[in-house]
Amino acid sequence: MPEESLILWPRATWWDHAWNPMIGCRKCSPACQNCWAETWAKRFHQSFEPHPTKQKPPKKGVVFCGSLTDLFGEFVDVFDSVGFIAQCINAKADAYIWLTKRAGKMREALEIGQLPTDDGMTAFEELGIEFRNHYFGFTAENQKWFNIRVDAAAEIPLAFNQWLSAEPLLGPIDMGDMVEMFKWVVVGCESGPDRRPCKIEWVESIVEQCLAANVPVFVKQLDLNGKCETDINKFPEHLRIRQVPWTIVESK
Repeated sequence: MPEESLILWPRATWWDHAWNPMIGCRKCSPACQNCWAETWAKRFHQSFEPHPTKQKPPKKGVVFCGSLTDLFGEFVDVFDSVGFIAQCINAKADAYIWLTKRAGKMREALEIGQLPTDDGMTAFEELGIEFRNHYFGFTAENQKWFNIRVDAAAEIPLAFNQWLSAEPLLGPIDMGDMVEMFKWVVVGCESGPDRRPCKIEWVESIVEQCLAANVPVFVKQLDLNGKCETDINKFPEHLRIRQVPWTIVESK
C-alpha cells in the first residue's frame, strides 16, 4: 500500500465532540432528504425547527460545530454566525470543524469578520481568533451541487482552511482544479434505512483526485454488498484511507 494510503484516524466518526449552540435545520437540497439529525430529533420527541441551546463549545479534541443544525443557515442572522465562531476563541481544542450547505452565507460571515473596526483591526483580529485549527467546509452530494456551492466558497480567502464533505455521495463529482483549494475532503455513502445507492467508482474517483493533488482524504463509509459499511478493514485495500489535516493527539 502506498505511503499516502496509511490509516491516520482509527474511527469512521472524525470528531470527538459535537457542539450545538442551536438545534434544528431546514432542507435545502437532495442531500437533506434523509436527514439523520431530523430523525434523531424525532426519536427524542424534539422539534427540528431551529432553536437555540445553552451548550458551550468543548475545549479539547476535535469539535464538530453544528452536528444537529447548520450554523450558517438562512434562519441564522449572519452576525450570529460570526458570534458562534467567536465563542471558540478561548476554547483551544485540537480542531474546530464547521460544515454548511449554505456556502454563500458562510462566506458572508467570514467576510464580515474581516471588516475593519474603528481602530483599524478586523473583528476577528480584535477577538484574537486564530484560524490555524478551524476548518470551514461545505457539503456536495453530486456534480450539480458541487458546482453551485464551490462558486461561493471559491471567494473565501485561503487563510480560512476549507474542506469538502462529499457525504452523502449521490453521484460522481469532478472537482477539476478546484480540488487544490481544499485542505481536506471527506467522502462516504448515505446511511440509514432509506439510504440511496453510492457507486464505488464515485468514491474511487474522489480519492484519486485528492491523492493526485496531495489533499488529505477521509473515506468514512462505503456502499458494499447492499450495506453501509463503516469497518475500514472490510473496505477494498485501496480505499482504506482516513487522513486528517490536523495533528492527531494520542489517547483520545
